[in-house]
Amino acid sequence: MDLDSDRDIRPRPDPTVLTTAQLDREIAHLKELMVKDQVSQQKALEVALTQMDRRLGELNELRKAVEKDRLEFVRVDVYHPAHEELRRQRITDGERMVSMQADIKANSTGFARLESSMMWLSRLVIGALILAIITYAFQRLLTR
Repeated sequence: MDLDSDRDIRPRPDPTVLTTAQLDREIAHLKELMVKDQVSQQKALEVALTQMDRRLGELNELRKAVEKDRLEFVRVDVYHPAHEELRRQRITDGERMVSMQADIKANSTGFARLESSMMWLSRLVIGALILAIITYAFQRLLTR
């Protein structure tokens, strides 16, 4: 017997060789899956870009049609002055609303004072009515 062959105590078949071969097969399989995934993502991206280009083209055609219709139906020499007049009217209306709001705030204190005066006046009238009723009742009692 050979002394060198006695020293080699690795089992036959060698598990390290089998494990390495299995790892190599799994790595190759993972690489294949990653390549397929990358190819499918690339195709999906190409489809999305194609659809986006088509939609942008449709939007540009629609924008051109709208501009053409606007120029055809609304003349620029009529549109701009009317638009400017509407803008001026909106500014004037806004200023008027601000002025009205200030007037309302100023008048609200007057209304509060008037309400307070009306409340005191109603109390005074009610008091006078009660006094008149009591006086009438007292006079009726005395005349009996």
